[in-house]
Amino acid sequence: MLPDLEGWAVFARVAESGSFASAARSLGLSAPTVSKVIARLEHRLKATLFQRSARHLSLTSAGISCLERARRMLADGEWLEAELREGAANPRGTIRLAAPMGFGLDMLGPVLPAFLERYPEISMDIDLDDRTVDLLGGRFEAAVRITPGELPPVSSGGAHLLCRSMMRLVCSPELKARLGAPETPDDLSGKAGLLYANADLPDLLRLKHQNGEQASVRLHGRMTVNSGDMLLPALRNGTGLALLPDFMLRKDLESGRLVEALPGWQGNVLSVWFMVVGCGATRQQMPARLRVLLAYLERALGGKISQDYSAAQEKTR
Repeated sequence: MLPDLEGWAVFARVAESGSFASAARSLGLSAPTVSKVIARLEHRLKATLFQRSARHLSLTSAGISCLERARRMLADGEWLEAELREGAANPRGTIRLAAPMGFGLDMLGPVLPAFLERYPEISMDIDLDDRTVDLLGGRFEAAVRITPGELPPVSSGGAHLLCRSMMRLVCSPELKARLGAPETPDDLSGKAGLLYANADLPDLLRLKHQNGEQASVRLHGRMTVNSGDMLLPALRNGTGLALLPDFMLRKDLESGRLVEALPGWQGNVLSVWFMVVGCGATRQQMPARLRVLLAYLERALGGKISQDYSAAQEKTR
């Protein structure tokens, strides 16, 4: 019996958008149709994928365990269709893209050369800036936006989820040892902090434990910078603690140059969105060059950092 590929695609869209209604709009379907597809998939699996209430929709543990693979199936299908659909037309033109500095350097930089090689008639004009640029009044037609939480930013165009990530509180192993291997947020109150200037309250860190407990800790700012990448050398040197997204920290955590400062505690969820300007919310309304870029980024980035997010969410259930 063939897998329910339509069901998995709809499941991924509902999980990304946070509601049946939002998923229905992005898919060009009615909300009852989306609900029936999910019910059909759950009946087939003999498992509940979503916890439903009048005001809230969240993934069950079964849904969380399936999400990453469902997103990969959807991204692979969209990438295949985009390639075949645009194969004869040869997408061309210049993509004017705005993106945050850290995400551009750490995530976009390594994957875009292969995209440009695949589409030789597409050029890219990229502006990296951690400030939120004016998309409607500016010269951009697309942007990567990172928002706290799981809801898309308000947009006059379309917002398409690329991946999700976690904020992690980290320091050097040497600093953690000097701090006496802290166990609670209170143990870090007033300690030296390396702060990201674009945060609402740079020195106030909001944390959540795997058991659901929440806490805040205020650090003493030793360095405040509007670029997370500039904090990394000071982090490695043991100058202070920092709360940064895991896509900036992966290599340092894997090598042991940086460690988690508090066992079991993490920062907010981050959602990474591909925003389009001046066209509707559906892919069919995008210029071909944007459509193939979105499909490529979903495929290239979707599995890189959202696995950490899924694992962290699983632990909090």
